[in-house]
Amino acid sequence: MNISNNMAPVVIQAILDAIKFNQALLESETLRDVEDHEEYLMSLGILLSHAEDEYKKIEKEIGIPLSQLTGRES
Repeated sequence: MNISNNMAPVVIQAILDAIKFNQALLESETLRDVEDHEEYLMSLGILLSHAEDEYKKIEKEIGIPLSQLTGRES
């Protein structure tokens, strides 16, 4: 995956927002196919992991620590 320095923080935050939204949707108990949704959330988690790995490679160039974007220590 090749993420530009300008877009890298946006990509991380977008994936985190998607995870947060879809977790809330799952907890709302309004879904018909919970298993598919859980699988989708797992896929988002894997995507986030890959994006974080790529971000770490350019983190110093960007100047925004990954932990600041994610709200957790990396």
